Amino acid sequence: MARTLLHRTLLLLGACSLALAQTQTATDWRFAHPDAGIKASVNLQAILNSPAVAKAIEQGKSQAKDNAMQVELALGMLRQVDRVSVSALQKNSKDIDVLVQITGSFDPQLVTGFFPSTGPSKVKVVGPHTILIGEGDSFARAVARMTAGTAPTAGDPLDQSDIWIAASSGFIAQQTAAQANGATQMPPVFKGLRDLSMGFNFGDAPEINLLVNAIDETSAGEMLKAFEEGIAQAGQLNPMAGVAAKALSLKQDGSSLRMHYVVPPELVALAQQQAASGGLPAQLAPLLGNMGIGGFGPSTNPKPPVSISRPEPPPQNGGKIKIYGLDDGPKELPAH
Repeated sequence: MARTLLHRTLLLLGACSLALAQTQTATDWRFAHPDAGIKASVNLQAILNSPAVAKAIEQGKSQAKDNAMQVELALGMLRQVDRVSVSALQKNSKDIDVLVQITGSFDPQLVTGFFPSTGPSKVKVVGPHTILIGEGDSFARAVARMTAGTAPTAGDPLDQSDIWIAASSGFIAQQTAAQANGATQMPPVFKGLRDLSMGFNFGDAPEINLLVNAIDETSAGEMLKAFEEGIAQAGQLNPMAGVAAKALSLKQDGSSLRMHYVVPPELVALAQQQAASGGLPAQLAPLLGNMGIGGFGPSTNPKPPVSISRPEPPPQNGGKIKIYGLDDGPKELPAH
């Protein structure tokens, strides 16, 4: 009876999460540092429901056996989280100040109960289904921004992607300065880079979007030319890169560059052919299989590994070395 009740509860949680996923709203970025170096956002439900991840989850559940109910419980909890958004500020060469906002169908009061009442990390309910996590003065200021009654703020045109990462001009300047002190420096063509963001969307046809902002229109034009030349050279050197370039769109809009790329089915088919013919390293096939890409699963009849053993004294075989796992059976070799 307990197992039946738990199963029904998990089904209810999943149904509630799916219903809420239909009405997701835009991320409220008031919580973020005004001068954040990095902002990132992850749509957890889009990732969990993507074909590759969904297949990997089903494979994991089938292998869990006696732990299947625990796996379902964990998935039920994850399905109550819609989006995780992060703001990070580089305070110095070692310290990073991080703020995290989590939204979903969960009970925020219940979630806050998991956090200790003492310690540097703080958690605050800032909406009906939203909690904020952080430390120190920046956390207090973030709470004030969220509860001040001002209108919610949005990110850039890509911030509602399944995975979104943005780097500010200040962060890029820090990285450029750090590179200038080392052996590697940013190519001159990218000295006019101001900030950028990248969005990844999952599904049957995964896509990548890139938004690059330059300090002026001339710098944007130079970067566009560099991108186009690099793509053309890559296509000449590698046929696979040439296929990829056909699905790539690059355009300039004033001082901004926009890139849109949809993974073409030809690349997936080519990767599958290489894997089937042994063109990919053996270590990659199980990894791709775990990602849910068909044809890359582990072998159903794996060859046993070759093992070498030397019996401890007193030897029962005259001190010989025996090798197991060979095609023609075990073989003994003299010890000397």
